[in-house]
Amino acid sequence: MNMKFNSLCLAFLSLVLLQLFSCKRNALEDFDIAKGTPVTVSAGGLRGNIQRDNEKIILQVGLGLSAPATKAFQINLSLNMDTVNTLIEKNTLSNTVALPVLSIKLPNVAEVTYGVDSAFFNVEVSVTALEQFYGKKVALAVSLDDPTKGNQASKIKRTTLIVLDTRDLVKQEEIHYLSIKNGGGGVLKVTKGENYKVTSAGVTISLDVLLAGIPGSAFSIKTTVNTDTVASLVANKVLPQGTLPLAKGKYLLDSVINFPANKTQATYELNIPWSTMDQNLNNSTALTIRLSSSNKHVLHPVNSVVVVLIDPSVSLDNNSFITGNGTGLKAEYFKGTQTINEGGRLPDLVRIDPQINFVGWQPFPEQDDNWSSRWTGEFLAPVRGEYIFYQTKWDDGARLFINGVTIVDDFTAEWDKPTRFGKIFLERGQRYSIEAQHRENVGGQQAILEYEVPSAGVGRQVVPKSQLFPAP
Repeated sequence: MNMKFNSLCLAFLSLVLLQLFSCKRNALEDFDIAKGTPVTVSAGGLRGNIQRDNEKIILQVGLGLSAPATKAFQINLSLNMDTVNTLIEKNTLSNTVALPVLSIKLPNVAEVTYGVDSAFFNVEVSVTALEQFYGKKVALAVSLDDPTKGNQASKIKRTTLIVLDTRDLVKQEEIHYLSIKNGGGGVLKVTKGENYKVTSAGVTISLDVLLAGIPGSAFSIKTTVNTDTVASLVANKVLPQGTLPLAKGKYLLDSVINFPANKTQATYELNIPWSTMDQNLNNSTALTIRLSSSNKHVLHPVNSVVVVLIDPSVSLDNNSFITGNGTGLKAEYFKGTQTINEGGRLPDLVRIDPQINFVGWQPFPEQDDNWSSRWTGEFLAPVRGEYIFYQTKWDDGARLFINGVTIVDDFTAEWDKPTRFGKIFLERGQRYSIEAQHRENVGGQQAILEYEVPSAGVGRQVVPKSQLFPAP
């Protein structure tokens, strides 16, 4: 009897459970149908606080759904800067600029998870762009496109417009300005002993670049050089008269500066070889250097440009030997007189002598004795120092004048006298007037003009053709 009762109870319980599970299955089927209902996604505005670090700000942009999401899905995102530009052109947005596209980091899609009725995505904007347009408002717009899994974007609220006031996000004193350290915003005067370093190759002018604010990751700066402005700067008396532009190829300067991470200063140098300085011994040179662009941070509106003015006095730090391109001296020979142009007479023979280096020579083949000669022109001093000029190998009388100074004056009938020498201090690279006179009495004929500069390591030698330039 008990066994039969127990069997009946088990049968009743099974029937109840069967009915219960049948009802639950029907409910799940009804929920699955509701789960497949699509939703409409609308663009929202900013939500939460704007996050910021030294290099970017992060904006959280909201999305609204018409109903809880029945499935997880994605929405394509795209920048819509045409909308921003149109609003600016129509003056709907005043004192506003469109953010450069490269300054915005936007994800390709926004993710919507199952069961939510709102979502968001992050947009990053570089601090550099905010600093660049400091004092204005900046704007961007994001459009929603093609939600997946059968959902749709709102036709009315498809695009969100974001307008930011840079003054709310950036402090003026914290702007990451890039400036030229030495001379930025003006004229850097490079004169003897000032604003340069001497090397064996030439002079190095330190310009360097400064970064204001808190440093961050590494970046690069492009530079440009302009010499076309030199003439106008001279005309406006900003640069001295006679200043010439420093031509391209006459200096060394990087066109890209690689600024290291976590530093506030980068090395930037202008190098000018001695050969360039030697070509400008009598005039100043100048060029304008500008920081033209950077892939990060902002160029200072004034101090990102410098005019470098190089004075020829800088060459005084160089005492390497300058080899000129001279052709010799103007030679005038007077026949039948030992007193040069006695009575104002004209020379009987005029020519260019490459050097004064003669032994036993006869300018007049039919006359060995009783004549005189004079050489005139300019001498290019190859080094700086005290020069010793010699007419000790001179037969007969000798005279020598350098820059109007009498070096030797012994116009007698004696020859090869060891006392015929004199000293004078000359500057490297300067051309000085020179006049040498020779008297031929009787006997042998000899005239050898020599010099040396012991302090500069120039040994005694015949004055070379390269350093002599004939008088007109």
